[in-house]
Amino acid sequence: MTVAFTLALVAAHFVSPLLFFTNLTRNPYITQISLLNIALAAAAAAYVLRGVLSRDGLRLPRTPLDGPWLGLLAACAVSWTVAYLGHAAFFRPSMASEGSRNSIFLLGNCLVPFYLSASLSWEGDGPPPGAWAFFALAWGFLWLGYPQLRTPSSPLAGVWQQVWDPYGVLVWAAGLAAAYALCRRARVLDFLHLALAAGTLASLYGICQYFNFEFIWPNVLNPYGGRSVSSFGNPNFLSTFNVLLLPAAVACFLAARSTGRRLIYGAAALILQAALLCTMTRSSWAGALAAVALLGLFPDLRRAALASPRPCGMLGAAALAVVLLWPASSISAGYTPSVISRLTEIGQAAQSGNPYSPLHQRLLIWGCAWLMGAENPLTGKGWGLFELFYPFYQGHLLNSFDSFSFLRTHANNAHNEVLEFWAQTGLLGLGAVAWMWTAFFWSAKRWAGTARMPGLWAAAVAGVAGVLLDNLLNVSLHFAVPGFLFWWMAGLAMGRGAQESEGGRWRTLSRPAAARAAAVGAVLLALGAGWYWLRVWERETHYFAGFKLIRQGNLPGAIRELELSRAWGPREVNAVYELGNAYARAERFADADRTYAQALRANAGYDEIYFNIATVKLSRLKEPERALDFYRMAWRINPLSAEVYNSLSAVLLQDPSRHGAEAREVLERATHFFPENAQHWHNLGFLRALDKRWDDAIAAYSRALALAPDMKASQAGLLAAAARAGRPAPPVVEAVARLQELDARLRRGDYSRASLDAALRLTERFPDMAKARFLAGSLLLVHGQAGAARGHLEQVVARDPRNAAALANLGQAELALGRVREAAARFREARALDPANATAAAGLKALGLK
Repeated sequence: MTVAFTLALVAAHFVSPLLFFTNLTRNPYITQISLLNIALAAAAAAYVLRGVLSRDGLRLPRTPLDGPWLGLLAACAVSWTVAYLGHAAFFRPSMASEGSRNSIFLLGNCLVPFYLSASLSWEGDGPPPGAWAFFALAWGFLWLGYPQLRTPSSPLAGVWQQVWDPYGVLVWAAGLAAAYALCRRARVLDFLHLALAAGTLASLYGICQYFNFEFIWPNVLNPYGGRSVSSFGNPNFLSTFNVLLLPAAVACFLAARSTGRRLIYGAAALILQAALLCTMTRSSWAGALAAVALLGLFPDLRRAALASPRPCGMLGAAALAVVLLWPASSISAGYTPSVISRLTEIGQAAQSGNPYSPLHQRLLIWGCAWLMGAENPLTGKGWGLFELFYPFYQGHLLNSFDSFSFLRTHANNAHNEVLEFWAQTGLLGLGAVAWMWTAFFWSAKRWAGTARMPGLWAAAVAGVAGVLLDNLLNVSLHFAVPGFLFWWMAGLAMGRGAQESEGGRWRTLSRPAAARAAAVGAVLLALGAGWYWLRVWERETHYFAGFKLIRQGNLPGAIRELELSRAWGPREVNAVYELGNAYARAERFADADRTYAQALRANAGYDEIYFNIATVKLSRLKEPERALDFYRMAWRINPLSAEVYNSLSAVLLQDPSRHGAEAREVLERATHFFPENAQHWHNLGFLRALDKRWDDAIAAYSRALALAPDMKASQAGLLAAAARAGRPAPPVVEAVARLQELDARLRRGDYSRASLDAALRLTERFPDMAKARFLAGSLLLVHGQAGAARGHLEQVVARDPRNAAALANLGQAELALGRVREAAARFREARALDPANATAAAGLKALGLK
């Protein structure tokens, strides 16, 4: 059992952070998550079996956090139960799905590693640092040969063809064997050094990515621009991992007594720091700085630093130089700030008066989180239900505050640990969390002055503190690999302290019957967990295979893969939704309707699912009233969707006698968010005319006609409303007549100064009439006034970015002004919208471009 226990923990610490596939699952973390949770379940079962089979019986660690853990689990259970019973039956399947998913994470990814690490022995020194350095360098060096020695694999290859590579398997086998040999005694120091080795390797890879050197994958991985993701898939996950490891590397440096050891740990610390800078995650920078500073509160580490001022000064100077001299990323695409510009950009945004997305998006998320908790202050919205209900609260704020209208986002979590628990578990859960961390730091303070507390124990405490600070703005604690290491470090800190200060650290299960029951239960739970995560992995691989096949036009193959994904389960909203889309494209509308409903049972917080159900029910299943309910829900979630406004208003207007008031509300919001949509203004004018609000009807019809002068229905409605109100024809009617005259002149080839003057008079009198402005800009271009033409055409494009003719003419104006780069960009945009646009084609040809 010791071998199985050690191997499982080696896999958790070494394989999970470093194993990464880019074309296997759409969620790139799934392989890491599945492997990590299977490894932790196996380690837990092996620990229980080893204890049962030993003479001393099964011993369970006792820590100061036992009570807080029970309190937190109880608060989560109570909050979810209250929420489940208090919500409509429609939401309950998705509440069960989301609640169980998050509870599995809490138990398997947080509780299990905490108690596993608390059970480990701190005795012994372990292999020397040189052995770990040699292992990391040698194993990393083997990967340099991977590009030349790997087996070529097509992006369309099957799952196992992508996973299996003889050279890669050989390197991984060698790494696992070496890591097991170094950790075979399964002590705290062994696994801490293994985590340091894995973190250093991941950091080196992240630094290579930052400088545009990719030697694993055919293309550079830059989903976040110049922000490195390494093998973590997200820069915020790598950064939190390094916040936990950096204090450990510094503590080892301080404790080292030889130059060689100091060089090893100093190099590791600088590599971790450099990779942290490459992530551009400012909350993690603050957390790392706080964590390293906290090391100074521990007497042994202070004495060690004072005893070696020269090495410590050199490391500090090197660290400061890295911060001050670190350049911007070499990746040319996307967002590539330097360290200094990353720190100052919020101030620049404030000076410009523009919204700063990293801050203002968090304000939106925090506002929703506050509202969730305030709805039921005692137990919150329900444990594990943040992602499910967030879109409904966001929709309300988007509809209420225009300042948020450009910041709509998907939020898994609250980006603040206090609001995270407030939103989901209310004061009950927040109290349990406060109890937990008060007990943690109070215990650490009591133990800090004892002689037997090593520097790595202090580093574990400091790392936990740093990550808690980091996650006041981050979400990384709720993702598998950084969350695992966080709770592992917390368990190390509490386990070591209890062992030294409280003697009776163990609860012993010595009764044979109870021990056997515990062993059977542990094995069954481990098998169940393994089967669950295997199903998750299979579901995700088939889902991504189907997702790719749809985009390749292979609809039958996509449906087969997506049906396999659903069969493997457990249900996941994106995978099931994609199957519904595939059925709809294959015109299997009844199947699509049922599958979309299954997607809502997995997570009922996606507006696009409601929209698609409504569309299928309306256009294919002929159920307009049922469609209306789903369109309404889509609107409540996403009041910024043009498609929702178009479809919902169209259905409501089919029966204005029943739905007139609702249609007015919808169209008033539609014209607020989409003031350039002439059809919305026309429909609003129609409803106001029905209510005999003639002045309002005239205003709406006039706006519609100014936006779309060719809309005959709006002109007829406008004239009818004016007649009923006893008023003369509004000025826009005359403007339309003048515009029609100008059109006729231009069709005759009359591009004279008189035509230009007529167009300019129209733009002066009706500045919102885009067609008049387009004609004025085009005529100015004909008369050689490129600068003036550019101003008019830019306004047309700003209001209608899909106007290919305006884009092409704007390209001509830019070219006439000598702005070649801008001209080429406009010509390309026009050709992308209209491949047959002769002006764009001629412009690109004149520039020698394709």
